[in-house]
Amino acid sequence: METTTRLLLPDVVEALENGPEQLLSLTGELHAADLADLAQALTPELSQRMLRVLPPEICADLLEHCEEERRTDLFAPLAADDLAVATAITDAMAADDRADMLAALDTELRSRLLANLDEEESRDIRHLLTYEESSAGSIMTTDFVALAADTTSEGAIEEIRQIAQEMETVYQAYAVDPNSTLLGVISLRDLVTSAKDSTLAEIMNPNIITIGVNDDQEEAVRLIAKYDLLALPVVDSDHRVVGIITVDDAIDIVEEEATEDAQMLGAVDPLESSYLATPVRELIMARLPWLTVLFVAVLATPFVLERYSLHPAAIMLGWFVPLIVSSGGNSGTQSASLIIRALALGKITPSDTRKVLWRELRVGITLGLSLASVGVLALLTQDATRISGLAITISLALVTVVTVGALLGSGIPLLLQRLGIDPAVSSTPFIASIVDIAGLVIYFEIAGVFLS
Repeated sequence: METTTRLLLPDVVEALENGPEQLLSLTGELHAADLADLAQALTPELSQRMLRVLPPEICADLLEHCEEERRTDLFAPLAADDLAVATAITDAMAADDRADMLAALDTELRSRLLANLDEEESRDIRHLLTYEESSAGSIMTTDFVALAADTTSEGAIEEIRQIAQEMETVYQAYAVDPNSTLLGVISLRDLVTSAKDSTLAEIMNPNIITIGVNDDQEEAVRLIAKYDLLALPVVDSDHRVVGIITVDDAIDIVEEEATEDAQMLGAVDPLESSYLATPVRELIMARLPWLTVLFVAVLATPFVLERYSLHPAAIMLGWFVPLIVSSGGNSGTQSASLIIRALALGKITPSDTRKVLWRELRVGITLGLSLASVGVLALLTQDATRISGLAITISLALVTVVTVGALLGSGIPLLLQRLGIDPAVSSTPFIASIVDIAGLVIYFEIAGVFLS
């Protein structure tokens, strides 16, 4: 719990019990994010009372800053008990946020709310709900400034002044033709510094970065980050602007995608909700399938060890099995982490496979030689005559296993990406398990040559 929330919570509880005037006085200067923390820390009964007391505009900001599952928990009971208040709050929310919130409600409650909203807003929400999840259209807002290209600078400023309260952002306006085809972008700075009679067509930037309405949301994030955009216009197949994706939405997507990738890298199916909000049963089901797959994969280890159990030096070789397999597994994990992240950021593509494998081959050999030199020095402090063959075996095994680990750790994610599969599914435990088995075989085969 944030410090601000912890300090204010007792006073907010007291204010809710005493009357709305005291609550408004207490929370009037708070940021919406802090209000959201307070609402989520209150009991269900008090949080409902809070939403009824605060003005709809403030409640709308509050809900927009809540975690998705908590937002539904706060809003759904209110919508069921007081449709008028819920409608007023929904009406004050940004288009993309209210569409996301209504999508999480049950069908009957969502239908009641849509029927109670203004016809145009209801139609807008229904339209946003038709876009495929994780597409640019599903995260865009339709509250943006679009002006005719022949509008003068002075006229544009006046129009923006009249509609500013209803827009997601007014820092940029978009010049369009009568068919809503996107022609260019105009910054607020350009508007206020240009001559009053200049038209938008004269001052706009026609070289505008756009994204298709059905493109992946991760591509939107990449474009916003690459070109330092405050907002990214979303266009349909006819290049008509249908919405914008703002930088705050991009940050939310970055957090969501990073969380998902981190969970998949740990061999966990991505959770739909936060950790504490996820039922224990779902936590088990998110982890059990991967653990089972990894367990079955590692079942090969005893059979590999049994095959080499008759080797004359099997007992001595067994001492160094953890050293060999852990080095290979760690090398594979390092490579996989670097490559998966580079793929996620668009820094490399499957077309770079040959280049990546050549780099990892050199890196793996160098790392293996470095580890082998440390291992040889440690062994030679013992009886050099007795263990010279073992030193050679371990050195060669380390170089080979670490190199193979690097190649597998980099190659498997690239292969999955080429096949259209999220490379994050090649989790680091999965890579490590494969390299462990390969490392055992390599180790004992080399031992068979030098310790026969």
